[in-house]
Amino acid sequence: MSNSPFFLDYLEDGLVDWNRALDAKELIKNKYEKLLKEGLISKEELERYEYRKIYDLQQATEKISKGLLLIYAGIILLPFLIVAEIRNFDVRHPREMQEILNSAEKFIRKSIDLNDIEKLGHEPVKVSNLKELLELTQHSYRRYLGITDLAKCLKSIENFITSSLKNKKWKTLWEIVKTCEKSFNFSQFSQEVLQFLKRCISGDEEACKKLNLSDEKLSNLLENPYIIRFSLIMAESSIKEFLDMILLTSYLEPLSTASRYSISIDNATRELLEDVKENQDNIMSFLEVKIQIIKNLIKNDEFMENISKIYEIFRKLYQL
Repeated sequence: MSNSPFFLDYLEDGLVDWNRALDAKELIKNKYEKLLKEGLISKEELERYEYRKIYDLQQATEKISKGLLLIYAGIILLPFLIVAEIRNFDVRHPREMQEILNSAEKFIRKSIDLNDIEKLGHEPVKVSNLKELLELTQHSYRRYLGITDLAKCLKSIENFITSSLKNKKWKTLWEIVKTCEKSFNFSQFSQEVLQFLKRCISGDEEACKKLNLSDEKLSNLLENPYIIRFSLIMAESSIKEFLDMILLTSYLEPLSTASRYSISIDNATRELLEDVKENQDNIMSFLEVKIQIIKNLIKNDEFMENISKIYEIFRKLYQL
């Protein structure tokens, strides 16, 4: 890898795989499908090219997710911590808050150390403790904060990423996406809160009162300006899109080798491979939106500066 931050290397490598998948799609459409019609290649030969394209898609989501692991922690924690601060969740439920923070620490450790990232192999969503983080936050939303719609969305994501191969279907994934679109109405609220936070930090006393932040909590926020700026950018770039990326990565993870060596796979994996093949156009259209967001983030100098600084802060904190 280059001298750039390793998370950026993963993102850029994933974009290379995405471009390979696009090239394969065009080649199949413009060349191999015609050869099949002319009887110059067999159906099995065409399938091999399609499986190769699926492999490129799987590799793209895998590498991008390795680069986005810290962001995945952020998009789950950011909305929760905003609500928790306003409703004094840490004061009323200190044990539950500590469990969430401990889980977040474990996840963050895995997301900022290259050696730990490489240990995740081809399954960054499954092998990391993302499931634990989702479980704790959605439970607290539901039981202690009364936010059932968002809890339902996060629970459905948790169920999908931990489901068996036979239950990993594009139809199921798409149902979760549509359900979360209806229930994930937190983004507007978080934008409003973040705007108050921005004004408060700039010295607007009225905004500070509306946030109900104590002097101590406000002081803690002021000591971490990079996290605040990062949070503002992440809220603006659509939290929901990254939750979708978690789902898509989990869906394709089991195919890291199956799409290359399709002869010696079990029935459940073959069924998943066929499900992906059948829905590949929808999958690529769905992924294309996420890819564009990632490209925009990479080009955003402020985002890159802030997230690089956050990695540096966490490495010093955890002595990595």
